[in-house]
Amino acid sequence: MARYQLKKIILALILMVALLGIGIPATAQEEDEEIKGKNYFLNLSLFYPVSLNKTKEDSTNINLSLIYSRVGYISGVDLSLVGSAVSHRLRGIQICGLVGVIGSHGTGLQASGLFNVAGKSFTGFQGSGLMNIVGSDFTGLQTTFLMNIVGSNGAGLQTAGLANIAGENYSWGQIAGGFNIVGDRAEGFQIAGGFNIAGDRAEGFQLGGLFNIVGERFSGFQMAGLCNVVGDVFEGLQLGTFNIAGESKGVQIGVANAGETSEGVQIGVVNYTKKENTGVPFGLVNLAKNGRIRGVFWGGNQVAATAGMKFTVGRLYSIVSVGGGNLDDSISGSLTYGFHYGISFPVGQTGLYTDLGFRFRDNEPLFKHLPLERDQYILEARFIWGIPISKEFSFLLGTGVSRRWNTGEGFPGKNSLLILAGIEIF
Repeated sequence: MARYQLKKIILALILMVALLGIGIPATAQEEDEEIKGKNYFLNLSLFYPVSLNKTKEDSTNINLSLIYSRVGYISGVDLSLVGSAVSHRLRGIQICGLVGVIGSHGTGLQASGLFNVAGKSFTGFQGSGLMNIVGSDFTGLQTTFLMNIVGSNGAGLQTAGLANIAGENYSWGQIAGGFNIVGDRAEGFQIAGGFNIAGDRAEGFQLGGLFNIVGERFSGFQMAGLCNVVGDVFEGLQLGTFNIAGESKGVQIGVANAGETSEGVQIGVVNYTKKENTGVPFGLVNLAKNGRIRGVFWGGNQVAATAGMKFTVGRLYSIVSVGGGNLDDSISGSLTYGFHYGISFPVGQTGLYTDLGFRFRDNEPLFKHLPLERDQYILEARFIWGIPISKEFSFLLGTGVSRRWNTGEGFPGKNSLLILAGIEIF
């Protein structure tokens, strides 16, 4: 009794879908199509041409096939144990054990064990074990184990174990375990375990395990384990080991950031722009056409002598330094590694520099030390007056405050007045 009821339900569903397929409105591309063959409400096929329909131009509402069927138009349901081909248009549901093919336009659902093909356009859902292919335009959802391909324009969601590919434009989203590629313009999001590529422009966000590439303009968020690349104008946020943009107007955060020009923010160990940088580069090494590299040497009441490299871009500068001698604790065998970041202000012929710095003082580099001698962290806020002596160097005189604390003893430490003097070599 239960099986009988189930069969009745399935049959009722098939008839309902068939009737719904008749009622689905034709798209603009389909309106000009003229059905030339004979119509069969129910078509049965063993292996075409062993079937009720006699030509590939016939139409049907319910198409049932054991091995292979071939009709021209289906408005309703297409069920095949192995494969089915619709020469022109399908409006409704196509479910095949291995392969489903639509020669021209499809609307509704296409599902098969291996792959689905729509020659021109498809609107709806495509699901297969291996591959989905639409020759021109697609709107809806594609999901497969291996690859989704849209020849021209797509809108909706593509999910695949390996790859999603759109020949020209794609909107909304692509998710792949391998890679996503859009030949022209992408809007929405791309998420891949490997990489994402948009050949022309992209808007939204790209998340790639290895890298993200946009050939021209990108607005949005890029995040990759290795590299983000925008060929022309970038607006938004790049987060990766290496970030590259032709003209950066956003925020780049990585180990190294590079580009032709920058009007935004670069945060990294190394920041580089081939031409002008009018933004904010924050890092150990900042390089630009409007930048300079100078040597600085100074001594003070805490670290006896320090030598460093000063990287200046516009009015912003960073100093990477190493010093020797712990005057606070009278330890000569001490090395101090530091980084300062600040801004300069011209005052007549002189210059005023103000910066914040962090220094690590190693009280045991290659030296034996007493058990009570601890390494130290030092925070510094400095004000330095630069007095030009000649075209080659300036005299530096500065003061400030510092806070130092021993490693392993928590944050509480000791505040001290900072006094220093030195020279800057041009």
